[in-house]
Amino acid sequence: MNKGQIVARRKRLVAAVLVMILALIVEMSIGPHARAQMIIGVIDLATTGGGIAVNTDTNRVYVSVGSEIHVYNAQTYALVTTIALPSNYGACYDVAVNPGTNRVYAIAFRTYVIDGATNTVLANLPTRGEEAVVNTATNRVYVADRLTDPAVVRVLDGATNTWLPDITVGAPGVIGYIHLAANPMTNRVYVAFTGDDDLRVLDGSTHAEVTRVHVDDIGYVAVNPDTNRVYVGTGSEDVIVLDGTAHTPVGAIARLGTQLHLNQLTNRLYGLDPASPGYVVRVADLTTDSVVGYVYLDGNLVDYDVYQSQGQLFGTHATSPSTWRKKMSVIQDASPTSPPPTPPLPRVTATLDLPANGYGVAVNTLTNRLYVGVSGGISVFDATTLDALSSISLPGDLGSPDVAVDETRNQIYAVTGSKTHVISGTNEQEIGNLGNGNHIFANSTNGRVYIADTGFYVGEPDMVKIYDGVTLTHIRTINLGTSSYYESINMAVNPTTGYAYCTYSYGDGLYIISPATDDVTQTLDFSSIGDVAVNPVTNRVYVRMSRSEQSGILILDGHTHAELGLIPGASGYLETNPQTNRLYGATGSTLFQAYDGASNRYLSRVFLDASMMDYAVYPALARLYVTHHSVEAEQSQKLSVIQDTTWTPQWLFLPLVTRDTAP
Repeated sequence: MNKGQIVARRKRLVAAVLVMILALIVEMSIGPHARAQMIIGVIDLATTGGGIAVNTDTNRVYVSVGSEIHVYNAQTYALVTTIALPSNYGACYDVAVNPGTNRVYAIAFRTYVIDGATNTVLANLPTRGEEAVVNTATNRVYVADRLTDPAVVRVLDGATNTWLPDITVGAPGVIGYIHLAANPMTNRVYVAFTGDDDLRVLDGSTHAEVTRVHVDDIGYVAVNPDTNRVYVGTGSEDVIVLDGTAHTPVGAIARLGTQLHLNQLTNRLYGLDPASPGYVVRVADLTTDSVVGYVYLDGNLVDYDVYQSQGQLFGTHATSPSTWRKKMSVIQDASPTSPPPTPPLPRVTATLDLPANGYGVAVNTLTNRLYVGVSGGISVFDATTLDALSSISLPGDLGSPDVAVDETRNQIYAVTGSKTHVISGTNEQEIGNLGNGNHIFANSTNGRVYIADTGFYVGEPDMVKIYDGVTLTHIRTINLGTSSYYESINMAVNPTTGYAYCTYSYGDGLYIISPATDDVTQTLDFSSIGDVAVNPVTNRVYVRMSRSEQSGILILDGHTHAELGLIPGASGYLETNPQTNRLYGATGSTLFQAYDGASNRYLSRVFLDASMMDYAVYPALARLYVTHHSVEAEQSQKLSVIQDTTWTPQWLFLPLVTRDTAP
């Protein structure tokens, strides 16, 4: 190594150290990371669970399991006892508790009244229902029954265990779901009926209708007695906030979801995200009326309830996936006495505004620049501070650009359906053009540029175009095939070996392109294939595929392309971080999962508010930058920043020893 090379290497080391230090300073200047929710326990049930309720006063959790009620200690999760429900042949739909009387109510095709002190059934009533709520002010239990005509709410006197007159809901022939809530402080009962989108406010003593509020696409309802606020869910995921006295709107909580539950001790409201039914619990702070966190579950929820004094949620799961239908999850959120736990990384740390819908993303780690393709141009950010720096216009092109970067030559490539713009990263001026396509990839070592171009019309071939990024000349076009449908082409490049890897959905093959010939030297066939990624440090190739009885991410040796293993069940749009040896997969377009490249074990995940369009990794900062699809209009002009575990090179805290001359 000559002196010039040593000096250049030293400069790069110093620059890397400065970038890391700057990143840490920025992280500290942002302030403490927002704490979020996490699963702290999973309890095995004997069979599929149903309705669930928590009595905070007695620290008991009541879970409907088949023809029984299982009673658990809410703090130790130990099974206390089981209570047989006579003539009951399936899990109850709902369970409710009156802490003041220590009575438990289980609702299915019959209604059961249970003494919480002796764990015995006090009443077995031949009256069905689906949802129940207790008004502790009057010791009455309200049970929704939508299968009668017209639909009714049945009222049980908790003192005598006898039924009072039904409350008719809706007109004859009108079908809909009934959701209930009660405010014992004001003695008001709330009945939301999806059949007419009306919220009925009833006097808890006379059941006379005090007022009625129409809410388009009405859903669940919850009440905070301490603040006298009423929360009404809608099909659009937003929750309308009403004043509990005048019952007029005073606010809204965006994107909280459905199946609402409230913790009045922490002033938190929970909802299930309907976009991922039952798998995501969202958390809203009712001081600011905003979503402040979430937790992603491995099994979708059937029912859940809040253990208020501990800030925990207990939830039962449905039959999908089947491995979770006999489990109960425990989620820790904020409690009145202690902060919520810090979840494992990664996490979303920032959201940036874009001038238009975002598309491709690329990072130049040598210049610390982040390039985001937007309609008709490229937005440029400082990749560390996240400051917006400039905007590059793509003259005469209003397309949706994918973006790639040649770090060594400091060149930016933006490909659209009309052409590829080649831009100097130094002055941000266009210096040439290449062919059109859908996606673009660059090899910073040998200067090769790969453009994936799927045929737009029937009969047009799907191809990969290869260019010399130095001379901007065409080298070769590889025809992959011709399909009657719109196919997908995904690629990854190993800058160390020079090999390029291409997956093609029509042929379900992995095409390996040699740097020596710029042509396909080997093809691996599968029954189905998806994305591909490369770790140039470990020289591992990751391919999302399925064949026979196997599906997941296949791991190949980058030298021999022999199979090394499989991460079963894993999927998504793949990227790697060579410096942390992590693999990322954007599963379902909204969920990022991180894997350890050494052990191939699943590590952690993060849920996004909108589906993913594209993302890029900044290895030294362990950051991911994500653009979003235009189907979520409010998120399509946003860029999400995900922080994974911070990578700290060992030499950062060691003396820097260099030689000016060879030994």
